[in-house]
Amino acid sequence: MPNSSLVTDNLTSQLYVKSCLMYILATLSAHGLFLSTERNFDRRVESIKTALTYIKENYQNKIYISDLAGQVNLNEQYFCRLFKKAIGYSPIEYVNEYRIKQAKRLLEETSLQVTEVCLECGFNNLGNFLQEFRKHTGTTPLQYRKHAESIESGKQNT
Repeated sequence: MPNSSLVTDNLTSQLYVKSCLMYILATLSAHGLFLSTERNFDRRVESIKTALTYIKENYQNKIYISDLAGQVNLNEQYFCRLFKKAIGYSPIEYVNEYRIKQAKRLLEETSLQVTEVCLECGFNNLGNFLQEFRKHTGTTPLQYRKHAESIESGKQNT
């Protein structure tokens, strides 16, 4: 048989328990404890925005995880988990993708040599650049440029 002293049908006792619970909730609310999750979320969003801005402004230079984490005052491991959860890529994958996007733009809009594009986009190693470029585009930089030029000349002929 369950202990009947834990549950009561007494209306006064029920009201007393409810009033105590309301007091606890009011105290937590007065101290802002219900908003902490929202503030943490906002802080995380701002951290990611700051990191993305840093990448956009510094992609031509060597970027270390410590640089990115330092921008937002976070531990490197926590920053990497947060970034991947928010963006879907690790910070290094995102940096490489951003650099390849810039390389594609340079190949389309300029006549820079592939090695110059490589260095201009923050890759210090041509082999690494070629590997990343092929991984992201399925082609080499020269083939990409020729394809982009043929599309552009086709537009001009019409």
